[in-house]
Amino acid sequence: MLSREIATLECVHHPNILRLFEVVETLGRVYLVTEWVRGGELYNHITQNGPLRETHASPLYKQLLLAVKHMHSLGFVHRDIKAENVLLVSENRLKLADFGFSTELINGANQKLDTFCGSPPYAAPELFSDDHYIGAPVDVWALGVLLYFMVVGNMPFRAPTVPALRTAVLKGDYVLLGHISLPCIRLIQRILVHLPLGRPTLDDMLSSQWVMSPQLSTELMQHEINLRTKPTKRSGFWFRTKSRRIRKSYSLRERYIEITNKPPLNLNTKKTEGIFVDNFLHPIEVNYDASLAECSQTSLPRKSFFGSTIMKKKISPLDTTREKTIMNGNGSNKCCEHRRWNAEAAAESPLFKNYDEEKGAFIMLPTAIDDLSALSPLESEARKILDELGVTSEMLRNASENGPRSDIIGAYRIVINRLQKQSWLAKRHVEIALQEQPKILKQNRTCTIL
Repeated sequence: MLSREIATLECVHHPNILRLFEVVETLGRVYLVTEWVRGGELYNHITQNGPLRETHASPLYKQLLLAVKHMHSLGFVHRDIKAENVLLVSENRLKLADFGFSTELINGANQKLDTFCGSPPYAAPELFSDDHYIGAPVDVWALGVLLYFMVVGNMPFRAPTVPALRTAVLKGDYVLLGHISLPCIRLIQRILVHLPLGRPTLDDMLSSQWVMSPQLSTELMQHEINLRTKPTKRSGFWFRTKSRRIRKSYSLRERYIEITNKPPLNLNTKKTEGIFVDNFLHPIEVNYDASLAECSQTSLPRKSFFGSTIMKKKISPLDTTREKTIMNGNGSNKCCEHRRWNAEAAAESPLFKNYDEEKGAFIMLPTAIDDLSALSPLESEARKILDELGVTSEMLRNASENGPRSDIIGAYRIVINRLQKQSWLAKRHVEIALQEQPKILKQNRTCTIL
């Protein structure tokens, strides 16, 4: 498993795949030097904070699809995709890790595999029933189970023992909550299909409406809430009572569940009626009723005793709750506690550069050019730092022949990662500074009561 993970990480490189910098082998141990991922596992984040909002889960899931698609295009399959192996870099960025069960398909994409591996709750039905299987549909099934876990918060197939879990997976019955949006339900139902050849490709999943339009689920929920609620009329006199001040603020999902009260859906992986028809993935369009939407979303203006409007304020419990920020270590945001940053000064800092892009072959191996002006800003800065440390361009060219096993190439990768990390921190400081800028206080005005 260790040799497989090293071999795979040396061949695949993607912004959403964990990066391997160096391998150090001693007499008793083998050390893998990888990048540091600050957010921890997706599994811990969901178990502690609950399922993700669909508008938050869709961009994360798209990154995961792109990472798996990159692996499959190079002839590798993961075979152990699960929430524990997905690491969160930030709220809106993740990386796929743990390639111990991965393998290279030497004989093509349809090569038969016979090793049962991975986590049983994410295992496809063919792993329990057949002697041989194809790697790509197994990864697609695991992606479907992972999507279910991201939006629901638990697993579609659950059992206390592995034999009972095998029976549940082969039976194919699972329950999906009714408040999940229709595009997400379609995608999950389309992926969790018993026959491997009936599952969609990664391109089909990337082109699905739920992945392409992250805000569609929110629009559909809001539209259905508007259709089910009637606008309330207020009298000319308006009193603010204590019960209104302490009223609970609902999120959009909670409000949608309360109003619609949809029953759960009983689905089965073997029943594919209606899944493969032409209009199954047909785009859903929200046809808003302008008058109804305006009445239900906008609160009536408050009026004074003389009938004139004195305030126009939208009061509604339908605002979505802000997602929790992923903190470091003990849960405290040390960037904010350290000191206040000046946005203008941080923007002029040499660390505030466009080093976030992880694309290009120079990330893995240095470019065989001595002229630093012809290189990208990230590689040029890294080469300058290495030159100050005594690592010349000639040494980098000679070390490139040994590939990732060279200590010089390992040092080059670590410097690249450090520059990207410093750039990320500088940008984060700018965002914090902009959020903490003091609001301009209005001038006090006096008035005369006649």
